[in-house]
Formats: sequence, C-alpha cells, structure tokens
Amino acid sequence: MKSKPLVTIFLLITIIALSGCTDISDSYKPGSFGTTEEEQQIVEAVTEKYGDMTATGEPRLLEVMMTSSTQNFIPVDKVLKYSKDSEDLYVWFIYDNFNYDKITVEWIYLDTDYSIHTFESETGEDFGRGTFILEKPDDGWPIGNYRVIISGVNVEESVDFEIIDGETVSIPLELLEGTKTGSNNTVTTGNVPSPQSGFISESTSYSFVGEWSTNWGDMTITQSGTKIIGEYTYDQGKIEGVVNGDVFIGTWSESPSYSAPNDAGDVELKLSSDGNSLEGNWRYGSDSSAWNGGWTGIRKA
Repeated sequence: MKSKPLVTIFLLITIIALSGCTDISDSYKPGSFGTTEEEQQIVEAVTEKYGDMTATGEPRLLEVMMTSSTQNFIPVDKVLKYSKDSEDLYVWFIYDNFNYDKITVEWIYLDTDYSIHTFESETGEDFGRGTFILEKPDDGWPIGNYRVIISGVNVEESVDFEIIDGETVSIPLELLEGTKTGSNNTVTTGNVPSPQSGFISESTSYSFVGEWSTNWGDMTITQSGTKIIGEYTYDQGKIEGVVNGDVFIGTWSESPSYSAPNDAGDVELKLSSDGNSLEGNWRYGSDSSAWNGGWTGIRKA
C-alpha cells in the first residue's frame, strides 16, 4: 500500500502526564500512572487484567480501541461505527515495556486498500497511554471500512471500524458509565440505538447472559457494564454490542479476518417472552446490505 496525499489530514498526538498534556515521548514513569479517581480505577483495572505495569517483560500493546473522545486521557466509550459527520477519529491504547522505542500508527481505508497515512512517535520509558486523532478532511469521510495498525518493537495490534451514513454507535466504558461525550451523533448511555432489522424492542426482566445452543454453534454471552460480549463456535465467531430492552444490537465477526464485508457485519437478537430462546437477523457489513434472518438459539439448562 502506497500513501497518496490526496487530502490533508491533521494529526493530533497527545499523551497525558500528571502536569498536563505532552507528547507521547513524555509518557508515564513506572508507578505514576495517575492520581485522579478515574485514573486510579483504570490503573487497578489494567493491573488486575494484565499484571503489574511496572514489572519488566516483553513489549506489549494493550486495550487498543476506537473512541469518540477522552476525558483525563481516559476513553469515554468504545466506538464500533463512526458517523460520516464525525469531526475526529480517535484510537487509544496502552503500551508497556517500551524503552524510548518507535511506535507507528497506520490508518487504512480497507475498501480501496488505501493507506491514509502512517505516523511515527517515540515512547517514554516503560509504559504509557497514547491517543492518535485524525481530523475530518475537507471533503469528508468516505463511507466504508477502516483499520488502524499500531506497531513497534516486533509487536503489532490492530482495530477495525466503520464509517456509516447514520449515528455513531458506541459502547460506554464501565469506568465512565453514564458519561455523555457531547457529540450529537453519538449513541451512549441513556440513548442506546434502536433496532433496524424489523424487531421492536420491549421491556423484559430476562438477560442474554448465559449459555446458548444456536444454529451457529454453542454460544456464551457475558456482560461487562452496559457491554454485551458473546463467542460462538462457528468460525470462532464473536458478537459485541448493547441491549435495548429485549433486543441485542451490535456486530458479529468471524475468522479469518474478523472484518467486513466478508467476515463481519451487523446483528440483532431478540429474546423470547420467557427468556429461554432467541431469534436473530444479521447482515454482511452495514447500511445497504440486506438483512438475513434465521439466527436461532435455545438457552441451555
């Protein structure tokens, strides 16, 4: 892929230290990840999940995600799809066990295999957090599928997202549950997306959480805050999204690429009135793709 400077895209690279905003080379020293309540919470969550960030080890990139904005350098949500009217695209991550090494961030428009730009920056000592932001070009965002690849010191992680002709679809993060991003195009807590495949959401006392036997294999669904996550056996499939009443609204993805248009798209699942079965609609990609029915499941005892 060869970069073609057809549009001017401005990059903002920020990394927050205790004294304020600096560039990524001024990332956190061991043991000083933050002092605010939210920063302490994220330190505890990351430590519980990945171990002591001050310990030595191999370089790694953690929690790579797209978000609509950050507060105190903490992402307010996890974006699945951006509105074409979004002013900024944020990618956020944590790096660990780097030592003033180079990190590159490449933004790719997958529909035409177009490399938008590759940015380079130097890390600080050991660990820190990074936010790389693209501002909307003058002629707007092309609708379609995108990927951001973060790499450095022989480690690489990537995250895919879509830009759609509609509202941004995002999942509020548990640490900042209830936070509004300030964007009129973002769907957050208290304003979850509505079903698009023909389902009508209704209130229910039942949950999607549990073990299911479906026509796409056994499926396990868990919940973290307002986020619903599922895994099923067919092609090592995954679902992720939110719930509006008795309807799950989100995305599905499968191996090998876990990317639209062939291996990912939208999915909506509706619980039965007794909570013991579900039916679903799905499609390849988003927007213009036709919905397919026939996703069925029965709750395991």
